[in-house]
Amino acid sequence: MEIEVTEPGEHAATSSARHRVGRRAFLGAGAGGAALSLLPFLSGRAAASATTDESTTTAATTPPQRPTADDVALLSFVQQVEVTATALYGEAIAIGGWSDEQAVVVTFIRDAHRAYAQSLSGMLGRSAPNNMSQELFDGLRSDFVGDVAGVLAAAQAFESSAVATHGDVIAKLQGTDGAALLASIQIAEARFCTALADLAGDTDPVTLLVDEEAESLVGRG
Repeated sequence: MEIEVTEPGEHAATSSARHRVGRRAFLGAGAGGAALSLLPFLSGRAAASATTDESTTTAATTPPQRPTADDVALLSFVQQVEVTATALYGEAIAIGGWSDEQAVVVTFIRDAHRAYAQSLSGMLGRSAPNNMSQELFDGLRSDFVGDVAGVLAAAQAFESSAVATHGDVIAKLQGTDGAALLASIQIAEARFCTALADLAGDTDPVTLLVDEEAESLVGRG
């Protein structure tokens, strides 16, 4: 699967966080509400900034704004994760059997992943891979084409892994633009975990607040 490259827009819901951010801080209030009520807050429509200038006049310890060569490699992997997520949710939607509420939320999440991939593409420019990780897709596809309950569980686990992945990558990034963009995506995908748990009918705060994080996808695909 390939993704269309679009022009980047304005930053939305970005953060300057350079370290792994706990999801409890994102989700602590009202986490058990209906998934549809979370839709206005789920995505934030993260987007890359089109124009940033690196400063060479400040102290040598000031981090760069634009992604470094190493950052590009890391962000390229993340972009492939987002394209893969778009494809996986597409498979899930196609199986049918969703309630109206479930269909709205799952479609929203798929579209959000597509938007994140496009935002990363805008930041990476010609360096963006703009395709999915076939290895990751092949390894997860079967979990996204079963019964609805199984798909919701698989999707929740995937979002948890994505959040862990973004935390790992943020810790390695040098450029502040990439870190800010990825932090905004991480926040949104942490909320997806809660929305998916709610859709599955889970009322346990430990599950809704995702106390136990899944493993990072770094090194896979």
